[in-house]
This record gives sequence, structure tokens and C-alpha cells, in this order.
Amino acid sequence: MHEQVAFLAVATVGLIATGRRVPYLVALAGGLFLFGGYRAIETSLSGDRTRSYFGVYTVNDEPGERRLAHGTTLHGIQLKGARSRLPTTYYVPGSGIGRAMLAAPTLFGPAARIGVVGLGTGTLACYAQPGQQWRFYEIDPEVVDLSRDSGKFTFLRQCAPQARIAVGDARIRLAEAAPASLDLLALDAFSSDAVPMHLMTTEAFGTYGRVLAPNGLLLVHISNRFLALSPVVAGAAAQGGWHAARLVYQPSALEARNEAAVSDWIALSRDANMLARLTANDPQWFALTPKPGFTPWTDDYASVVPVMRAFNPSLADD
Repeated sequence: MHEQVAFLAVATVGLIATGRRVPYLVALAGGLFLFGGYRAIETSLSGDRTRSYFGVYTVNDEPGERRLAHGTTLHGIQLKGARSRLPTTYYVPGSGIGRAMLAAPTLFGPAARIGVVGLGTGTLACYAQPGQQWRFYEIDPEVVDLSRDSGKFTFLRQCAPQARIAVGDARIRLAEAAPASLDLLALDAFSSDAVPMHLMTTEAFGTYGRVLAPNGLLLVHISNRFLALSPVVAGAAAQGGWHAARLVYQPSALEARNEAAVSDWIALSRDANMLARLTANDPQWFALTPKPGFTPWTDDYASVVPVMRAFNPSLADD
């Protein structure tokens, strides 16, 4: 009610002041401050909104949970209290990455070496098991501060406090890593409206193949509102000799109450037997096939136009 009265007051002053520059400017500034501006200032002063070279991050507290957003892209949700260790959003146990993480001890033994590109809130850390070696790759130091150092999110502290974090461009850091030094690598950097294209080229997939063991698994997260990225991954897989399967997970109503989200993951391996061990007897995995006529992305050529949902109605449900 108070906001409605304030709106009418500001609108009235604005109408009366039309044509008079200073009074109109005062009314406009008052309107901007009243309808959202003061909340933005309050959020920034409280430390819940920070800016880095890569954008603006906002931490929002809601009943029973805390969220991290990068612009309009959700980077993670942590539930509060006894549920704080539960993976949420795209990372729930039924998702492609959830199934791969749960299978890792069986597939690779108790000392599995796990890598994750894209730290976010650190949600995936809560799949860590004793004896495993975990590495995160994150380009933005501000994300490291938010998810590990600030105390705002506690996935890392609670579940994998010994995990190493390599700060910098993930492709460069992975190229610096020893060959065959990972058993499972998750790529989770493609959910925003500006994807890091250099991480999706055939040359980049060559880097992933080098750092993974010969029977290693690569999990690529392609959930995206604007781009249908499965042709990009399928093209790189065909060029690089990868075997691939895809899982689009629809959470149950119960999972949704715990902030599970629809997710789209692709699993790849250069070892057909390893991929079969992950996907066997699971009908929700299906084969990934290249899109006819699609040109795979390379370091010399990559275009988002063929995979933009807005320009390609046939990709709307892909």
C-alpha cells in the first residue's frame, strides 16, 4: 500500500514537472530511487553484491536458502540448516553429473581424481568421498572469495575443504596439468548468455583428452536458455574420437521442493567401455549424434548463430 501511494505521488510530481527540467529531473531521480534503486544500494553496501572484471554477483537470502546470481544467470543455491550439504539445481543426484559422481568410486576406485571447470557456489564438492583428489578451475577470484573465503556458501568448507582451486583460464590451467592426471572432468561454464567459446572448440576437447586418463570421463553441462549447445559438443566429439551420451533430467516434484532444476548433461569418453559402464541399464541416457551440416567450432572459426534458439525454431526443444 505504501509503495502504491509513493508511486502515485512520484507520478503526479513527474506529470506536473513535465517541461521543467530541474523539477522533472528530481522526480525522475526520486522514482528511480524509490522503485528498486534503494534496494540495489542497500544490497551493495551490505556486501551481498560485488563486481569484478567478469560481471556483477548478487547473493540473495530467501527463506531456507541462499542464492548466487551472476547478472541474470543463477550460479547456485545452498539450502540452510540440515540440508546444507544437498546438491541442488543442475547437480542433484539424478542429473547426468550426479550419476557420474556417484558412480566414480565404482568406475575409478576410491582414489578417483576429479576436476571441475566452473566453481560457482561449490555445489559439486558435496559429492567428494574420502580418498578422492579434487581440483576446481575458476577464472574469477571473486567467485573463489564468495564460495570459499567469505563464508556465504559452505559447500566447499563442509564437503571438500582440501580441494585445490586453480585460478585462471581453465583451458590454460588444464594445459599446464600433467597428462592423464584426472579420471573425471566436469565442464560447467556454459549456462549464461555469453558462453566461453574457446572451451568448446575441437582444440579444447583435445586438451581435455590429454589431461584425462585414457578411460576418463568428460561431463559437459549444456543447459542454456539461449543456445542449443548439443551440436557443438557432438561436432567436437566426432572430430576427437569421443563416444558420447546425453541425459536431460526432469526432477520430481519432491526434488523441485529442494531446488532441483531441469538439467542437460553430455557424458563423453574415448573409451567406449567406460561410457557403457556409466550408462548401461539406464534408459535416460541416449546417444548423442552430430547435427547434419553443422561446422564444429575451432580456434579459427566459431559462430553462435547456428545454435541460437531465437534464430532456429527447430532448436527450441533441443
